[in-house]
Amino acid sequence: MSGREWSSPEAGQVLKQYSVPDWPLLATYLISEASAQKSSRWCNYISALPRQPYSLLYWTRAELDRYLEASQIRQRAIERVTDVIGTYNDLRLRIFSKYPDIFPEEVFNMETFRWSFGILFSRLVRLPSMNGKVALVPWADMLNHSCEVETFLDYDKSSQGVVFTTDRAYQPGEQVFISYGKKSNGELLLSYGFVPKEGTNPSDLVELPLSLKKSDRCYKEKLEALKKHGLSASQCYPIQITGWPLELMAYAYLAVSPPSMSKQFDEIAAAASNKSTIKKDLRYPDIEEKALQFILDSCESSISKYSKFLQASGSMDLDVTSPKQLNRRVFLKQLAVDLCTSEQRILFRAEYILRRRLRDMRSGELRALRIFDGLRNIFK
Repeated sequence: MSGREWSSPEAGQVLKQYSVPDWPLLATYLISEASAQKSSRWCNYISALPRQPYSLLYWTRAELDRYLEASQIRQRAIERVTDVIGTYNDLRLRIFSKYPDIFPEEVFNMETFRWSFGILFSRLVRLPSMNGKVALVPWADMLNHSCEVETFLDYDKSSQGVVFTTDRAYQPGEQVFISYGKKSNGELLLSYGFVPKEGTNPSDLVELPLSLKKSDRCYKEKLEALKKHGLSASQCYPIQITGWPLELMAYAYLAVSPPSMSKQFDEIAAAASNKSTIKKDLRYPDIEEKALQFILDSCESSISKYSKFLQASGSMDLDVTSPKQLNRRVFLKQLAVDLCTSEQRILFRAEYILRRRLRDMRSGELRALRIFDGLRNIFK
Protein backbone atom coordinates (compact mmCIF):
# COMPACT_ATOMS: atom_id res chain seq x y z
CA MET A 1 0.00 0.00 0.00
CA SER A 2 1.96 2.95 -1.29
CA GLY A 3 1.54 6.58 -0.27
CA ARG A 4 -0.40 7.31 -3.47
CA GLU A 5 -3.37 5.26 -2.19
CA TRP A 6 -3.72 7.36 0.95
CA SER A 7 -5.77 10.55 1.23
CA SER A 8 -2.74 11.65 3.26
CA PRO A 9 0.22 10.49 1.06
CA GLU A 10 2.75 11.51 3.76
CA ALA A 11 1.24 9.03 6.23
CA GLY A 12 1.58 6.17 3.76
CA GLN A 13 5.17 7.07 2.95
CA VAL A 14 6.19 7.24 6.64
CA LEU A 15 4.64 3.85 7.46
CA LYS A 16 6.28 2.28 4.40
CA GLN A 17 9.61 3.75 5.52
CA TYR A 18 9.20 1.99 8.91
CA SER A 19 8.10 -1.32 7.26
CA VAL A 20 4.91 -1.53 9.34
CA PRO A 21 3.29 -5.05 9.01
CA ASP A 22 -0.06 -5.64 7.23
CA TRP A 23 -2.44 -5.54 10.21
CA PRO A 24 -1.26 -2.31 11.91
CA LEU A 25 -0.74 -0.77 8.45
CA LEU A 26 -4.36 -1.48 7.45
CA ALA A 27 -5.61 -0.32 10.87
CA THR A 28 -3.76 3.00 10.51
CA TYR A 29 -4.95 3.37 6.90
CA LEU A 30 -8.56 2.86 7.97
CA ILE A 31 -8.27 5.55 10.68
CA SER A 32 -6.56 7.93 8.24
CA GLU A 33 -9.26 7.47 5.59
CA ALA A 34 -12.05 7.79 8.17
CA SER A 35 -10.57 11.12 9.35
CA ALA A 36 -10.41 12.33 5.72
CA GLN A 37 -14.21 11.93 5.55
CA LYS A 38 -15.63 12.99 2.15
CA SER A 39 -12.22 13.50 0.58
CA SER A 40 -11.54 9.76 0.95
CA ARG A 41 -12.52 7.49 -1.91
CA TRP A 42 -13.78 5.04 0.72
CA CYS A 43 -16.11 7.61 2.32
CA ASN A 44 -19.39 5.77 1.59
CA TYR A 45 -17.98 2.43 2.73
CA ILE A 46 -16.48 3.79 5.96
CA SER A 47 -19.68 5.66 6.84
CA ALA A 48 -21.56 2.34 6.62
CA LEU A 49 -19.20 0.58 9.05
CA PRO A 50 -20.41 0.07 12.64
CA ARG A 51 -18.98 2.51 15.17
CA GLN A 52 -18.87 -0.03 17.98
CA PRO A 53 -19.39 -3.71 17.03
CA TYR A 54 -20.18 -6.23 19.77
CA SER A 55 -17.00 -8.28 19.27
CA LEU A 56 -15.22 -9.08 22.54
CA LEU A 57 -12.70 -6.33 21.75
CA TYR A 58 -15.39 -3.88 22.90
CA TRP A 59 -16.32 -5.61 26.14
CA THR A 60 -14.85 -4.06 29.26
CA ARG A 61 -12.63 -6.19 31.50
CA ALA A 62 -15.43 -6.18 34.09
CA GLU A 63 -17.91 -7.50 31.49
CA LEU A 64 -15.51 -10.24 30.37
CA ASP A 65 -14.95 -11.29 33.98
CA ARG A 66 -18.64 -11.15 34.82
CA TYR A 67 -20.12 -12.96 31.84
CA LEU A 68 -17.35 -15.21 30.51
CA GLU A 69 -15.70 -16.44 33.70
CA ALA A 70 -16.49 -20.07 32.80
CA SER A 71 -15.26 -19.92 29.19
CA GLN A 72 -11.66 -20.04 27.98
CA ILE A 73 -12.62 -17.51 25.27
CA ARG A 74 -12.39 -14.87 28.02
CA GLN A 75 -8.60 -15.33 28.16
CA ARG A 76 -8.40 -15.12 24.36
CA ALA A 77 -10.28 -11.82 24.48
CA ILE A 78 -7.98 -10.40 27.18
CA GLU A 79 -4.93 -11.41 25.13
CA ARG A 80 -6.41 -9.77 22.01
CA VAL A 81 -7.09 -6.50 23.84
CA THR A 82 -3.54 -6.58 25.23
CA ASP A 83 -2.13 -7.15 21.72
CA VAL A 84 -4.08 -4.20 20.29
CA ILE A 85 -2.94 -1.92 23.11
CA GLY A 86 0.66 -3.10 22.64
CA THR A 87 0.51 -2.52 18.87
CA TYR A 88 -0.85 1.00 19.31
CA ASN A 89 1.75 1.88 21.96
CA ASP A 90 4.53 0.59 19.71
CA LEU A 91 3.34 2.73 16.77
CA ARG A 92 2.85 5.75 19.02
CA LEU A 93 6.37 5.54 20.48
CA ARG A 94 8.22 4.61 17.28
CA ILE A 95 6.31 6.67 14.70
CA PHE A 96 3.35 8.82 15.75
CA SER A 97 5.23 10.80 18.41
CA LYS A 98 7.94 11.65 15.86
CA TYR A 99 5.44 12.90 13.26
CA PRO A 100 2.69 14.64 15.30
CA ASP A 101 1.60 16.77 12.32
CA ILE A 102 0.92 13.68 10.20
CA PHE A 103 -0.42 11.50 13.05
CA PRO A 104 -2.19 13.87 15.51
CA GLU A 105 -3.23 12.19 18.76
CA GLU A 106 -6.82 13.43 18.48
CA VAL A 107 -7.11 11.20 15.38
CA PHE A 108 -4.67 8.35 16.04
CA ASN A 109 -5.39 7.22 19.59
CA MET A 110 -6.28 4.12 21.55
CA GLU A 111 -10.03 4.45 20.91
CA THR A 112 -9.69 4.80 17.14
CA PHE A 113 -7.26 1.86 17.06
CA ARG A 114 -9.69 -0.28 19.05
CA TRP A 115 -12.31 0.61 16.44
CA SER A 116 -10.08 -0.06 13.41
CA PHE A 117 -8.80 -3.38 14.79
CA GLY A 118 -12.39 -4.35 15.62
CA ILE A 119 -13.27 -3.75 11.97
CA LEU A 120 -10.26 -5.79 10.79
CA PHE A 121 -10.97 -8.74 13.11
CA SER A 122 -14.58 -8.89 11.94
CA ARG A 123 -14.18 -8.02 8.24
CA LEU A 124 -10.68 -8.84 7.01
CA VAL A 125 -10.55 -11.78 4.59
CA ARG A 126 -7.68 -14.04 3.52
CA LEU A 127 -7.45 -14.62 -0.22
CA PRO A 128 -6.23 -18.21 -0.92
CA SER A 129 -5.14 -17.56 -4.50
CA MET A 130 -2.92 -14.69 -3.29
CA ASN A 131 -1.08 -16.91 -0.77
CA GLY A 132 -3.43 -15.97 2.05
CA LYS A 133 -2.94 -12.21 1.65
CA VAL A 134 -5.32 -10.24 3.87
CA ALA A 135 -7.66 -7.58 2.49
CA LEU A 136 -10.72 -5.52 3.28
CA VAL A 137 -13.32 -6.07 0.55
CA PRO A 138 -15.87 -3.22 0.74
CA TRP A 139 -19.56 -4.27 0.68
CA ALA A 140 -18.73 -7.98 0.31
CA ASP A 141 -17.96 -7.94 4.06
CA MET A 142 -21.60 -7.06 4.72
CA LEU A 143 -22.61 -10.67 3.92
CA ASN A 144 -23.69 -12.68 6.97
CA HIS A 145 -22.21 -15.99 8.07
CA SER A 146 -23.93 -19.36 7.86
CA CYS A 147 -22.55 -22.64 9.22
CA GLU A 148 -24.32 -24.45 6.37
CA VAL A 149 -22.35 -22.92 3.47
CA GLU A 150 -18.70 -23.23 2.44
CA THR A 151 -18.58 -20.25 0.07
CA PHE A 152 -15.79 -17.75 0.57
CA LEU A 153 -14.25 -14.74 -1.18
CA ASP A 154 -11.16 -15.07 -3.36
CA TYR A 155 -9.16 -13.10 -5.88
CA ASP A 156 -9.79 -13.98 -9.52
CA LYS A 157 -6.78 -13.35 -11.76
CA SER A 158 -8.75 -13.31 -15.01
CA SER A 159 -11.13 -10.55 -13.91
CA GLN A 160 -8.53 -8.98 -11.58
CA GLY A 161 -11.05 -8.66 -8.81
CA VAL A 162 -12.37 -10.41 -5.72
CA VAL A 163 -15.18 -12.83 -6.62
CA PHE A 164 -17.88 -14.61 -4.67
CA THR A 165 -19.34 -17.82 -6.12
CA THR A 166 -22.35 -19.27 -4.30
CA ASP A 167 -22.55 -23.00 -3.59
CA ARG A 168 -26.27 -23.14 -4.34
CA ALA A 169 -28.97 -21.27 -6.24
CA TYR A 170 -30.66 -18.36 -4.43
CA GLN A 171 -34.16 -17.05 -5.10
CA PRO A 172 -34.72 -13.33 -5.82
CA GLY A 173 -34.94 -11.43 -2.52
CA GLU A 174 -33.42 -14.30 -0.53
CA GLN A 175 -30.52 -13.45 1.78
CA VAL A 176 -27.15 -14.66 0.48
CA PHE A 177 -24.78 -16.15 3.04
CA ILE A 178 -21.03 -16.67 3.19
CA SER A 179 -18.72 -18.70 5.43
CA TYR A 180 -16.43 -16.82 7.81
CA GLY A 181 -14.47 -20.04 8.15
CA LYS A 182 -14.66 -23.18 10.28
CA LYS A 183 -14.79 -21.36 13.60
CA SER A 184 -16.20 -22.33 16.98
CA ASN A 185 -19.01 -20.35 18.59
CA GLY A 186 -16.42 -18.79 20.91
CA GLU A 187 -14.27 -17.65 17.98
CA LEU A 188 -17.32 -16.20 16.22
CA LEU A 189 -18.21 -14.24 19.36
CA LEU A 190 -14.59 -13.16 19.82
CA SER A 191 -14.25 -11.59 16.36
CA TYR A 192 -17.77 -11.01 15.07
CA GLY A 193 -19.95 -10.49 18.12
CA PHE A 194 -22.55 -13.23 17.57
CA VAL A 195 -23.21 -16.83 18.60
CA PRO A 196 -24.97 -19.28 16.21
CA LYS A 197 -28.03 -21.11 17.43
CA GLU A 198 -27.12 -24.03 19.70
CA GLY A 199 -26.35 -27.24 17.82
CA THR A 200 -26.13 -25.63 14.36
CA ASN A 201 -22.34 -25.18 14.15
CA PRO A 202 -20.47 -28.39 13.18
CA SER A 203 -17.15 -26.63 13.91
CA ASP A 204 -18.09 -25.74 17.48
CA LEU A 205 -15.73 -26.74 20.27
CA VAL A 206 -14.88 -25.98 23.88
CA GLU A 207 -11.39 -25.50 25.28
CA LEU A 208 -10.90 -27.86 28.23
CA PRO A 209 -8.27 -26.72 30.78
CA LEU A 210 -6.04 -29.46 32.24
CA SER A 211 -3.41 -29.01 34.95
CA LEU A 212 -0.70 -31.04 36.63
CA LYS A 213 -1.24 -31.42 40.36
CA LYS A 214 1.45 -29.65 42.39
CA SER A 215 1.15 -32.44 44.97
CA ASP A 216 2.41 -34.90 42.32
CA ARG A 217 5.74 -36.39 43.47
CA CYS A 218 7.04 -36.04 39.91
CA TYR A 219 5.66 -32.54 39.33
CA LYS A 220 9.08 -30.98 38.55
CA GLU A 221 10.14 -33.76 36.19
CA LYS A 222 6.81 -33.68 34.34
CA LEU A 223 6.90 -29.88 34.08
CA GLU A 224 10.43 -30.01 32.66
CA ALA A 225 9.30 -32.55 30.04
CA LEU A 226 6.33 -30.35 29.08
CA LYS A 227 8.45 -27.19 28.84
CA LYS A 228 10.91 -29.01 26.58
CA HIS A 229 8.06 -29.40 24.07
CA GLY A 230 6.61 -25.90 24.41
CA LEU A 231 3.90 -26.80 26.95
CA SER A 232 3.20 -25.67 30.51
CA ALA A 233 1.75 -27.14 33.71
CA SER A 234 -1.70 -25.92 32.63
CA GLN A 235 -2.87 -26.56 29.08
CA CYS A 236 -6.12 -26.20 27.15
CA TYR A 237 -7.23 -28.74 24.55
CA PRO A 238 -10.21 -28.53 22.17
CA ILE A 239 -13.15 -30.88 22.63
CA GLN A 240 -15.78 -31.23 19.91
CA ILE A 241 -19.09 -33.03 20.03
CA THR A 242 -17.35 -35.81 18.04
CA GLY A 243 -14.41 -36.23 20.43
CA TRP A 244 -11.03 -34.84 21.42
CA PRO A 245 -7.46 -34.86 20.03
CA LEU A 246 -4.83 -37.50 20.81
CA GLU A 247 -2.70 -34.77 22.41
CA LEU A 248 -5.27 -34.39 25.19
CA MET A 249 -5.10 -38.11 26.01
CA ALA A 250 -1.28 -37.93 26.05
CA TYR A 251 -1.39 -35.02 28.52
CA ALA A 252 -3.77 -37.02 30.73
CA TYR A 253 -1.38 -40.02 30.64
CA LEU A 254 1.47 -37.75 31.75
CA ALA A 255 -0.62 -36.20 34.54
CA VAL A 256 -1.45 -39.60 36.12
CA SER A 257 1.76 -41.51 35.31
CA PRO A 258 3.58 -42.90 38.39
CA PRO A 259 7.31 -42.37 39.22
CA SER A 260 8.06 -45.80 37.73
CA MET A 261 7.28 -44.32 34.27
CA SER A 262 9.74 -41.41 34.61
CA LYS A 263 11.80 -42.60 31.62
CA GLN A 264 8.70 -42.21 29.43
CA PHE A 265 7.80 -38.68 30.59
CA ASP A 266 9.60 -37.08 27.62
CA GLU A 267 7.91 -39.35 25.07
CA ILE A 268 4.45 -38.68 26.56
CA ALA A 269 5.05 -34.90 26.80
CA ALA A 270 6.12 -34.85 23.14
CA ALA A 271 2.88 -36.64 22.18
CA ALA A 272 0.92 -34.01 24.14
CA SER A 273 2.33 -31.23 21.93
CA ASN A 274 0.70 -30.43 18.58
CA LYS A 275 4.09 -29.17 17.35
CA SER A 276 5.87 -32.51 17.54
CA THR A 277 5.65 -35.19 14.84
CA ILE A 278 6.10 -38.07 17.28
CA LYS A 279 3.51 -40.87 17.31
CA LYS A 280 0.45 -39.53 19.12
CA ASP A 281 -1.65 -42.65 19.63
CA LEU A 282 0.10 -43.85 22.76
CA ARG A 283 -1.48 -46.62 24.84
CA TYR A 284 -0.66 -47.33 28.46
CA PRO A 285 -3.31 -49.89 29.55
CA ASP A 286 -2.15 -49.90 33.19
CA ILE A 287 -2.99 -46.20 33.67
CA GLU A 288 -5.69 -45.72 31.01
CA GLU A 289 -8.50 -45.81 33.56
CA LYS A 290 -6.78 -43.16 35.68
CA ALA A 291 -6.17 -40.99 32.59
CA LEU A 292 -9.83 -41.16 31.56
CA GLN A 293 -10.90 -40.37 35.13
CA PHE A 294 -8.53 -37.36 35.09
CA ILE A 295 -10.21 -36.02 31.91
CA LEU A 296 -13.65 -36.72 33.38
CA ASP A 297 -12.78 -34.80 36.57
CA SER A 298 -11.59 -31.85 34.45
CA CYS A 299 -14.82 -31.94 32.42
CA GLU A 300 -16.97 -31.99 35.55
CA SER A 301 -15.00 -29.11 37.06
CA SER A 302 -15.64 -27.01 33.93
CA ILE A 303 -19.31 -28.04 33.79
CA SER A 304 -19.80 -26.83 37.36
CA LYS A 305 -18.41 -23.39 36.41
CA TYR A 306 -20.83 -23.13 33.46
CA SER A 307 -23.73 -24.28 35.65
CA LYS A 308 -22.88 -21.71 38.30
CA PHE A 309 -22.91 -18.89 35.73
CA LEU A 310 -26.09 -20.06 33.98
CA GLN A 311 -27.94 -20.41 37.30
CA ALA A 312 -26.86 -16.92 38.39
CA SER A 313 -27.50 -15.24 35.01
CA GLY A 314 -31.24 -14.89 35.57
CA SER A 315 -30.81 -12.45 38.46
CA MET A 316 -27.83 -10.55 36.99
CA ASP A 317 -28.03 -6.82 36.21
CA LEU A 318 -31.32 -6.17 37.98
CA ASP A 319 -29.56 -3.33 39.82
CA VAL A 320 -28.90 -1.32 36.62
CA THR A 321 -31.22 1.68 36.30
CA SER A 322 -29.90 3.34 33.11
CA PRO A 323 -31.99 2.01 30.14
CA LYS A 324 -29.03 2.30 27.75
CA GLN A 325 -26.69 0.44 30.11
CA LEU A 326 -29.36 -2.14 30.89
CA ASN A 327 -29.97 -2.84 27.18
CA ARG A 328 -26.24 -3.32 26.60
CA ARG A 329 -25.82 -5.65 29.56
CA VAL A 330 -28.90 -7.70 28.71
CA PHE A 331 -27.59 -8.13 25.15
CA LEU A 332 -24.07 -9.08 26.26
CA LYS A 333 -25.43 -11.44 28.90
CA GLN A 334 -27.60 -13.21 26.31
CA LEU A 335 -24.55 -13.70 24.06
CA ALA A 336 -22.66 -15.14 27.05
CA VAL A 337 -25.57 -17.44 27.96
CA ASP A 338 -25.78 -18.70 24.35
CA LEU A 339 -22.02 -19.34 24.27
CA CYS A 340 -21.89 -21.03 27.67
CA THR A 341 -24.89 -23.21 26.85
CA SER A 342 -23.28 -24.42 23.61
CA GLU A 343 -19.90 -25.07 25.27
CA GLN A 344 -21.48 -26.85 28.23
CA ARG A 345 -23.43 -29.05 25.81
CA ILE A 346 -20.16 -30.33 24.32
CA LEU A 347 -18.77 -31.01 27.81
CA PHE A 348 -21.93 -32.94 28.76
CA ARG A 349 -21.42 -35.13 25.68
CA ALA A 350 -17.75 -35.74 26.59
CA GLU A 351 -18.78 -36.51 30.18
CA TYR A 352 -21.30 -39.10 28.95
CA ILE A 353 -18.72 -40.81 26.69
CA LEU A 354 -16.07 -40.88 29.43
CA ARG A 355 -18.46 -42.29 32.05
CA ARG A 356 -19.63 -45.00 29.67
CA ARG A 357 -16.06 -45.94 28.75
CA LEU A 358 -15.01 -46.08 32.40
CA ARG A 359 -18.09 -48.13 33.29
CA ASP A 360 -17.28 -50.64 30.52
CA MET A 361 -13.65 -50.87 31.64
CA ARG A 362 -14.60 -51.40 35.28
CA SER A 363 -17.30 -53.95 34.51
CA GLY A 364 -14.78 -55.82 32.30
CA GLU A 365 -12.23 -55.81 35.13
CA LEU A 366 -14.87 -57.04 37.55
CA ARG A 367 -15.83 -59.88 35.18
CA ALA A 368 -12.19 -60.88 34.78
CA LEU A 369 -11.73 -60.84 38.56
CA ARG A 370 -14.79 -63.08 39.06
CA ILE A 371 -13.49 -65.55 36.46
CA PHE A 372 -10.09 -65.53 38.16
CA ASP A 373 -11.65 -66.13 41.58
CA GLY A 374 -13.76 -68.96 40.12
CA LEU A 375 -10.70 -70.66 38.64
CA ARG A 376 -8.79 -70.24 41.89
CA ASN A 377 -11.63 -71.96 43.79
CA ILE A 378 -11.61 -74.85 41.29
CA PHE A 379 -7.91 -75.50 41.80
CA LYS A 380 -7.97 -75.25 45.61
